Amino acid sequence: VDTYVVGLLRSFFYVTETTFQKNRLLFYRQSTWRRLQSVGVRQLLERMQLRQLSEAEVRQHQGARPALPTSRLRFVPKPNGLRPIVSTDCVVGTRPLRREKKQFALHIKTLFSVLNYERAQRPGLLGASVLGMDDIYRVWRAFVLRVRAQDPAPRLYFVKADVTGAYDTIPQDRLVEVIASIIRPPEKTYCVRRYAVVQRAAHGRVRKSFRTHVSTLSDLQPYMRQFVEHLQDRIALRDAVVIEQVPEPGGRPWPICLHPASPRCYVQCRGIPQGSVLSTLLCSLCYGDMENKLFAGVQQDGYGCLGFREQQPRPVANTEYGCKINLQKTVVNFPVESEAPSGAAPLQLPAHCLFPWCGLLLDSQTLEVFCDYSSYAQTSVRASLTFHRGSKVGRNLRRKLLAVLRLKCHGLFLDLQVNSLQTVCVNIYKIFLLQAHRWVVGPRCQQRRRRASSAYSVCRPPLAPPGASLGARGAAGPFPLEAAQWLCHQAFLVKLACHCATYKCLLGPLRTGRCGRREALSSDHCLPTPGPQ
Repeated sequence: VDTYVVGLLRSFFYVTETTFQKNRLLFYRQSTWRRLQSVGVRQLLERMQLRQLSEAEVRQHQGARPALPTSRLRFVPKPNGLRPIVSTDCVVGTRPLRREKKQFALHIKTLFSVLNYERAQRPGLLGASVLGMDDIYRVWRAFVLRVRAQDPAPRLYFVKADVTGAYDTIPQDRLVEVIASIIRPPEKTYCVRRYAVVQRAAHGRVRKSFRTHVSTLSDLQPYMRQFVEHLQDRIALRDAVVIEQVPEPGGRPWPICLHPASPRCYVQCRGIPQGSVLSTLLCSLCYGDMENKLFAGVQQDGYGCLGFREQQPRPVANTEYGCKINLQKTVVNFPVESEAPSGAAPLQLPAHCLFPWCGLLLDSQTLEVFCDYSSYAQTSVRASLTFHRGSKVGRNLRRKLLAVLRLKCHGLFLDLQVNSLQTVCVNIYKIFLLQAHRWVVGPRCQQRRRRASSAYSVCRPPLAPPGASLGARGAAGPFPLEAAQWLCHQAFLVKLACHCATYKCLLGPLRTGRCGRREALSSDHCLPTPGPQ
């Protein structure tokens, strides 16, 4: 397969992922993709994001000491265009230049670690930006509790705004000024320590991880014993060995973008390359600086763009930071009069609605949180799964389903101080219903007949989210473990009932609630044979 089939596919097709089809791959004929790629490069040149380098400039950069690494530029299809991605991990060029890939990656990781250190020391640098579900949960929970403590309850106004080309329009000179003001050399000297942790995991397995720790001279732990004691106060290091790594000197500036279909080279003149580990953090720091200087009063009365005072949103354009709001992707829950010359107006939702934001549905009146599953509407559940080739297909499927289950069982959806009991039950039921859809398509995608124990493992998840008395077996609280099991059985019944001829051996135990290992092992023949669903 790797030698012949993949080789033939690469000869005739360009295979790529997308921004709207999850893990599904699209196959473009090479001639078609070359035309699309030429359009993407021409648009970047017209928007002054890229500048083509002459042969003399390329030789000058490659002959410099230290040489400037060159990275690949590729495009990922969007519903209405192409998204440029710069693979900073893929350094191309001659063999000596390839040897510098490790040092260049080290430079990127060092800058990323230093900026994260400053972000942790000064959270206000990001403004209202949040990085991940944990940050959203922490800030949203505090906001909800503060709003519910007020009497009478204030009226809330929701605004979801989209920045046109957020990564592509940031002026690089302004970005350099923002980052220089954060790092502030030579007032600060950063000490970057790289270490490895070898830890014993379950079933006698050994788990290795490589980490980076940043400090300054004021909080430096010079000796390894002091450093390990410092780590023990912050993270779990039970049954672990900590090994300090020798630092490697050297660093490289930002890469040149190389067009992969031709020998032409370009340098990015504006914006932040997407695809680097630094991209999101740099963008958040830049817009956080803009927010702290231009919108200092927003955070006094609200959470991000959600506030107590009704302020009509107007077209925002700031040339200093390259920020321009796209009104066609802006959503509000109150009347707005558009003053845009093009006549574009934000989408207006009812005052009381489920407001969509970042994969979440926020109740604009009760502030309860649901998960938004609308991204599955235009794609198949199969596209959300990835599979490993090997002999332990059933075990890998079980591991993946449980991993997704743990990610979905986030405190933002299950906290009874944020959500009502009914909302928590709805969230848990939908999580299990998605797992049922995944489990049905899993064996068919694997083209293998395996044991049904994966389904029963999902039916009995280790549910331990934050909240009041949530997930305790036999507890008298509002949500015992038996309630989660019952919701799981009902979710699987709803899906498997659509394939009753195939899963008739599983429907009986699910209806009676007897989902144990004995029923799992006796239901091997209930798995579907490969074929169209």
